[in-house]
Amino acid sequence: MSKKTTTSGEAAAAAAEAQAKRNRTRAIMIIAVFAVVVVAGVAVWAAKRPQSNPSAAMPAGVNSDGGVPVGTATSPIVDVYEDFQCPICKGFEDNVAPTLDQMVEAGQIKQVYHMMSFLDINLKNDSSKRAANAAGCAQDQGMFFEYHNEVFANQPATEGVGYTDDQLIQFAETVGIPDMNRFKQCVADDTFGNWVTQMEINSENSQVTGTPTLMVNGTRVDWSQASTWNGVLTAVQEAIAAAQ
Repeated sequence: MSKKTTTSGEAAAAAAEAQAKRNRTRAIMIIAVFAVVVVAGVAVWAAKRPQSNPSAAMPAGVNSDGGVPVGTATSPIVDVYEDFQCPICKGFEDNVAPTLDQMVEAGQIKQVYHMMSFLDINLKNDSSKRAANAAGCAQDQGMFFEYHNEVFANQPATEGVGYTDDQLIQFAETVGIPDMNRFKQCVADDTFGNWVTQMEINSENSQVTGTPTLMVNGTRVDWSQASTWNGVLTAVQEAIAAAQ
């Protein structure tokens, strides 16, 4: 009886060791495949990553890093990173931005916008870049904020549909851009296209990998625990209060 029990135990141990060996082999294979995928992904990203052009023509009134400042306050500075094709950014604009806009108007904060264009790669179009260039054309006539809001207000319901040049021009007419002929030429010539590219590079260099992203005085706002837009707003307000 005792011998039989021992034999059964040895058999069980041998079976367990064999299974463990198979598991280790499978784990190694999974890790190897994952490593290949990561390397391939990095290679594709590197191949598509826009090239830096520090001498790019920039719209009037932007910061040295290309960000568009809005407001007269000197601090706190709220950096806003968005992509015009990002549906979550529209949710942010609809639900959180109005409160921040009021704070800008009251002189409590300054916002600096950084329009990214990485979604063009994901969505296989060029709408983010063209819309950001058009926003630069609006900024060159002192109306970035109004134009930015109009573009988001008219974001297509289906992600990836994008914006036509005619739509971008219509947005400018709606908000009252002073010199429409100049604006149309700016859109047609992609006057600030290199500026848009440089903003994307500068944003990536700031470790911004998704939109919307907010930083208050250089510190990223963490709203990962928020489950509603009110929760996001609370996280942003708390970060601003801590910086004042």
